[in-house]
Parts: sequence; C-alpha cells; structure tokens
Amino acid sequence: MSNETSRNQMSGSGATILVGSAVAAAIAVALLYFLLYQPRGKELEEARREASLCVQERAALKGRVSDLESMLDEVRRESAELADQIRLREERLAQAQSTQDEIVQKLQQEIEDGQIQVERMRGQLRVDMVDEILFDSGEAALKPAGKEVLQKLASVLAGSDRQIRVQGHTDDVPIAGRLAQTFPTNWELSAARAVNVVRFLQEGATLDPTHLSASALSQYRPRVPNDGPEGRQKNRRIEIVLEPAVEEMEAPEPGQH
Repeated sequence: MSNETSRNQMSGSGATILVGSAVAAAIAVALLYFLLYQPRGKELEEARREASLCVQERAALKGRVSDLESMLDEVRRESAELADQIRLREERLAQAQSTQDEIVQKLQQEIEDGQIQVERMRGQLRVDMVDEILFDSGEAALKPAGKEVLQKLASVLAGSDRQIRVQGHTDDVPIAGRLAQTFPTNWELSAARAVNVVRFLQEGATLDPTHLSASALSQYRPRVPNDGPEGRQKNRRIEIVLEPAVEEMEAPEPGQH
C-alpha cells in the first residue's frame, strides 16, 4: 500500500471520528436541555402564569377595596344624617315637653276642674277644652271666660313655630228648634266654633295666622260613646292640636330618602 493511500485512509478515519464526536456532543447538549433546561422552562412559564393571575387578583382586590370604601363613605354619611335626625327629634320632644309643662302650669285650675285635658302623643300636643268653658249652650260666640282661657294658652304659644289646628266637635244630638235656623246641623255648629277660636287666637291673642287652621268634625270623632249625658258632654269640645313646623313634618324618617 502506498503512502498516499495510507494518508487518505487516516484522513477519512479522522473525519469520521470528528463527525461522530460532533454528533455525540449535540446529542449530549440535547439531553442536557431536556433534562435540565426544559423543566426549568415549564417552571418559568408556570411562574409567569401565576404572576399574571396575581396581577389580575390584585386589580380585582383594588376594585373591591374601592367599592368597600365607597360603601363605608355612604354608611358614614347616613349615620351622620341619622344622628342629626335623632338630635332634632330629641329637641322637638324636649320642646313639646316644655310646652306641655307651661300649658299645664297656666291652666292648672281648669285642668283640675276637668274642663281641659292636655296630652302629648307622636310629636303632637293636644289640648281638649269642653265646650262649656268657651261657649254658652248652643252658641258659637266665645264668652269672656273662654277668651281668658284662650289668652292663657296663647301666651305659651306666642313665638312658637308649631302649627296650631283647631277642631270643632259636637255630640250626636241633632240640632232642633230655633237653633236650627242658625246651625242646620252639627257640621255648621262645630265649624263656627272652630273658626271663632282661630279668629280670637289671631286677632285677640296676635298669633301668627300662617300657623293657624280650623276644621269641623261634627259628631263623627267622639272621644267616648254618646250613650249618656256625661259622654255627650265630653264629646262637645274644641281640640287644639299643636304639630311640629311644616318643614319638620316634611323631613324624612331615619333611614328614608
């Protein structure tokens, strides 16, 4: 074998060895990638996915926190409004109690004689006067003693912003005889008496007429049954109802809007 041939064979063998070594190295790198780097790549992808979810959850939590803060602000506002309403109601109740105490003091003798009753209920103050303390029998004109009583009451109400409703009531006995020419029914009699009381409170006691009103209820709102003289006497009356000022009556209850 010539030297040239031997050199060619050795050269081919070397190339084959180099190629084999390169292939082996490539295979080793591939195995190393699959064994080491690919699992890490999956872990990295999972980490990225978890990070993305965390970002989304954080944004959602921020939204919930914002909603809760808005709700808290609303609760605080409503609580403040409720506290104001409670305070105003307590002030009104205190004023009503004070007014009641003054009326009782001014009309103590009439109350003791059973001619006047003073009651407080649901923010209202009601003063009941039997008709005989204000009017003669079958009459609608105020008698002097009745004017004195109303003047005492007006001295307590002067300067008050309460609404003053005067209601005329009768018993259930039909009007007959000469009196029927002036008052055909109990409606007319109760209306005339209520109006005359209002006129005196305005003109004689100088109360603010914008706070006054008169209404006739005839025999249809009895305090007690009309089954005897005593019951009918109690039902023939003038009721003076003191209510809160108009703006207070129109204000919403706690919790309402």
